[in-house]
Amino acid sequence: MNMTPREAVLTAMRLEDPGYIPVMSQLTIGHILLNTGVDPIAFNFTNDGYVEGVLRIRALYDFDGILLHKPGREEAVLTMAEVVEHEDGPALLFPDGGKIICQRNDDPKYEAPDGWQFPGAAPTDAADPLEWLEENLDWDNPIGHLPESYQHWHIHKGLHFWTQPEQIPDYYYATIDRVLAACAGKYSVHGEVKAPSDYLLNMFGMENALMAMILNPALCHKLMERATESICLWAVEQVKRGCDAIKNSSPYAGGGFLSREHYEEFVVPYEKRLAQAVREAGGFIYTHTCGAIGDRLDLIVQSGVNGIECLDPPPLGNTDLAEAKEQWGKQIFIKGNVDSVNVLLRGTPDLVQEDVRRRLEIGSVGGGYIMSTACSIAPAVPPQHIKLMVAVTREFSEKRLQTG
Repeated sequence: MNMTPREAVLTAMRLEDPGYIPVMSQLTIGHILLNTGVDPIAFNFTNDGYVEGVLRIRALYDFDGILLHKPGREEAVLTMAEVVEHEDGPALLFPDGGKIICQRNDDPKYEAPDGWQFPGAAPTDAADPLEWLEENLDWDNPIGHLPESYQHWHIHKGLHFWTQPEQIPDYYYATIDRVLAACAGKYSVHGEVKAPSDYLLNMFGMENALMAMILNPALCHKLMERATESICLWAVEQVKRGCDAIKNSSPYAGGGFLSREHYEEFVVPYEKRLAQAVREAGGFIYTHTCGAIGDRLDLIVQSGVNGIECLDPPPLGNTDLAEAKEQWGKQIFIKGNVDSVNVLLRGTPDLVQEDVRRRLEIGSVGGGYIMSTACSIAPAVPPQHIKLMVAVTREFSEKRLQTG
């Protein structure tokens, strides 16, 4: 092809047809660790380890771009916590008794100190968690009352409450700078933010947050307003730093969690502000929402994003690529939608080839398509299946380019 991999990704995000179909998938942390050999502590809590992991995995699969999933690593925690052994992997034990367990084959997980129950930001002994949160949150620092270990967990998960660019620590930019330098303009580099709805779920806990949307919507909106300010700020700064696009991580906004009506009230207004901020800064933005989203694709489009990732097919979700392409393909680019579980994890090589070709035949029409798994590549997905996905896409692209 005449264009670089990065140029192919950019062309697809502009809703044009590069001829060559770019390939770029989000991977779970567990998959990266299992297939690069990078130490779990180093990957999760050092910028060198993180950069090494994402560069190795891109090279292993010859992807056309890199997603910086929660960019930036707070290396100072390694001086605050003791590394201890845990059955799932090395763990950081903080003075307050909280632990961040860096699993060898999955995402890290948090264990709260005694007296706290997570997820959820209210103390375990609070009679009414929502009432406690409403009366006790410091809106200048909504996580200030939490155990110190959980505050560092919040940072690791990419959650923050900044109001000015000067508040962003330098380490947040470290991985962006190093990956951009290593790619030297050849590959597309994407940053990430957590969606405002994700802040609500992380702060209140899943059950409390969903109850609060019904029982105390004003409290939910107040937190999401506070979060959106910080999210927009960080998204714009990533674009300014050199990221081509921002992935808006909104995994728990599908039909299994929120009704369409709640999606309109608690998701669209905030993600619309985020999309506008990124586009005005000159970047692309796409939303990642898992599961059943067939009844809200129009609302995602209304939020003003450039694209959408996942479009989980049945049985994981309820979207049909052909219908989505026909209805929305002229307004948003599509990144997906190979089933990472039933095709890549459990399927045969023949099924992988068949499924990928079918997605390519549908998605490539008219441009605006990036080959990808629907949701993240699971830890145990055989690497040869991902390489096969890439190989089939390359072969498909070569034939398109030859036939014009």
